Amino acid sequence: MSDNKNDLGKEAAAGLIGAVIGAAVGAAAVALSDEKNRKKVQKAADRLQKEGGNKLEELKKLANKLLKESEDQVEEVQKKLPKDKTE
Repeated sequence: MSDNKNDLGKEAAAGLIGAVIGAAVGAAAVALSDEKNRKKVQKAADRLQKEGGNKLEELKKLANKLLKESEDQVEEVQKKLPKDKTE
């Protein structure tokens, strides 16, 4: 009996979600039907893509810097360790 109630709730939620998505798609279609709005959206998308690329480069540089620093620290620690006499 409880399964029927859960199924009904899931169906209602799915219907509501579908309606919300449909309304959002409809609103986007209306907004993008105007060429001026399409240009604004394209300009914003281009800006975000450029900023994303810049941030990715910054992250790569930071990762390489951290890698180099950690390698240097490992070398320093290895120098301080006693040598193995079995070598």
